[in-house]
Amino acid sequence: MTKEEREFAEQHHDMVVDYLRYKRLPMDDFYDIVIFGYLSAVQQYFRNPPAGVEFKAMAFRAMKDSILREGEYHARAKRCGYTVSLDTEGYHSTIPDQKQDVERQTERKALLEQVAKVATPRENKIIELLVDGFALHEAARLLKMPRAAAESCMESFCFRARAAIG
Repeated sequence: MTKEEREFAEQHHDMVVDYLRYKRLPMDDFYDIVIFGYLSAVQQYFRNPPAGVEFKAMAFRAMKDSILREGEYHARAKRCGYTVSLDTEGYHSTIPDQKQDVERQTERKALLEQVAKVATPRENKIIELLVDGFALHEAARLLKMPRAAAESCMESFCFRARAAIG
């Protein structure tokens, strides 16, 4: 970081604390994660400033993204393995049934396919943005539609999805 970037980051450091309080995240657990997103937002703000976007919006988005990336990192399959002790009797019962897991995944996939059939193209666009991490109001803004229309659209989709599932 340049000297100017460091000074700017120091002046606006209270945004990190504000973000953690707003999201009700414990400072001890999330500060180290959020600060990297904040610092990258500072660098981007100076090196490639987006037109018409306030720094606070950039910083909050970058901090949110850093938390999401951290969650994805820890949710990877290689980090979520099962720990099995071979020292105790009956250890076979602690090993998960792989066949049952595959069956559950297949059921979930079939359920998703059922639900996807009832979604309109407009609803699919909103859902894609929600899956990408945008809030509903942000998705509405990106799709240039009123927030109330996006909420109504998703409510009707949920109603039809529940009916399709049965």
